[in-house]
Amino acid sequence: MAHSWPKRWDEDLHKHARFRRIAFKAWAAILVAVFGVAFFGVTSLVIAWFEDVEGVAGPVTDLGYGVLIGIVLTTGLVVQLRGPEWRIAGVQQAFLVIPALVIGSAIASDSQNLVPALILLPAIGILLALHPARGAFFRRGAAPSRILLAITAIAAVPFIAYALDMGAQARDLAGPPHHVQRLSTMAAMAVAIVLTSLLAALRTRGWRIPTWSAGVAASVFGLASVVFPDQPGGVGRGWGGMAVVGGVLFIAVGEWEVRRRRPRVRSPRVSI
Repeated sequence: MAHSWPKRWDEDLHKHARFRRIAFKAWAAILVAVFGVAFFGVTSLVIAWFEDVEGVAGPVTDLGYGVLIGIVLTTGLVVQLRGPEWRIAGVQQAFLVIPALVIGSAIASDSQNLVPALILLPAIGILLALHPARGAFFRRGAAPSRILLAITAIAAVPFIAYALDMGAQARDLAGPPHHVQRLSTMAAMAVAIVLTSLLAALRTRGWRIPTWSAGVAASVFGLASVVFPDQPGGVGRGWGGMAVVGGVLFIAVGEWEVRRRRPRVRSPRVSI
């Protein structure tokens, strides 16, 4: 009888872990559906290319929203649906949207984006509390990538300058509040790209996720500026092209580092 207690205790722990894992994946799926679909995070990346311009509202600012919510936030959430133990960087990446929104709001002197930031805080907090590897959220990764850090430092200069410019335009805009919020969102997008790139360079567990997310985010924003060079929020074909090249380069360097650091398996020699 005394020996049945450890076995029952193990069974209870197993059931608890299984229940928490199911709850985690269910909550992750809900957040993906809410932010990626209901709030047009992912869908805006498709339909924005065909939108008309109305004030500062147009393809570029809609794609900027898609970059922030659809790529940086939703991608970090959707990868948690499979093997979350090895993808804590996705949760870290999604969390970075919160300070990006706060910084963008401060730059633009506009408080509208503080509301979604406050919504995201408990939403991601619950996800982290249920995460099977939540202890790794604040844990250091492997040795940081010096090359990715260098690229991030170089790219941060134009992206931060862009965020400051969007904030200045938002403060001077006399249009409706939701147009001001669009410019504040573009500032937050630029900050989020820099923060996500930095996260990738720090190489926490699952760091390929922010590597690809930052690279794709910069490329989508750059491509939008190339296709719509004169629209509000765009940076023109020159800077847009550089953003595309920089995004592709960031991904390429990240993949090169993955292959460089991967241990080589030597095939055994066969003596004849």
